[in-house]
Formats: sequence, C-alpha cells, structure tokens
Amino acid sequence: MKDAKIFVDTNILIYAFTNDDEVKKEIVLSALDNSLLVISTQVAKELAHVFIKKKGVSPSVTRKTLHKIIDITEIINENVDLTLDALDIHEKYNFSFYDSLIISAAISADCDILLSEDMQNKQIVEGKITIVNPFKQ
Repeated sequence: MKDAKIFVDTNILIYAFTNDDEVKKEIVLSALDNSLLVISTQVAKELAHVFIKKKGVSPSVTRKTLHKIIDITEIINENVDLTLDALDIHEKYNFSFYDSLIISAAISADCDILLSEDMQNKQIVEGKITIVNPFKQ
C-alpha cells in the first residue's frame, strides 16, 4: 500500500504499538510503511481508553504513545458535519454508528484506504474508500 493515504482504525494502531501479537504487528507495520497515515480524534480517544482500561498501560505511557502517533499522522477533528455524514453512512450501509463515524472521517480526509479488521474486507463505501483488513490479503 505504498504511497496510499490510509486511515488507520484503532485496532490496527493497537497492534502497531503493543507486543500482544508479533505476527499481526509485523503485518500492520508493513501495511503502514511508506504511506500517509490519518486518524481521527475518535481513534485517539479509543486508543487511550483501550490502553488504560484493557491493557493496564499507565496514563503517562499512553500519553507518550499518543504523541508518537500524532507525530506521524494527520489528525481529523470530529465535528457536526462528520456526525451527520456518519448518520447517512449508518443508514445506507448498516455499519455501527461509531464505525460510520470512522468511515466519515476517512472520506473527509480523502483517504484511499481504511485499514480495519472490524469491517468487511474490500468493501467500497460511497465509491470513495476501500476497507482493507490487512490480515485477509
């Protein structure tokens, strides 16, 4: 996926920044290599929540990890327009609302790919973005 503009879902970042699954970590790091990376503030918040609540990572280490991510990604801020677009996507495609919000942010950032293991692999949404599960290539 070299030179693609990729929106990265929370679960993918968790593999990239933890050692929970070394095989998946290598796959993710390879998929992200030489790409323009984008996340939303929603992804940053979800990652912080998972690190602190589920992984037991301290807030200071979580903060340092978020700073590393912020340094290498474009950040899309949530706004009312994204929320309204997410409602349209939810209604049309039947994604969960929060997945629809991720898709809406990815589309607004003009990403080519949404990297996620939580949605249907290779599905094209709104003719603008392709969902790719890096573990099902």
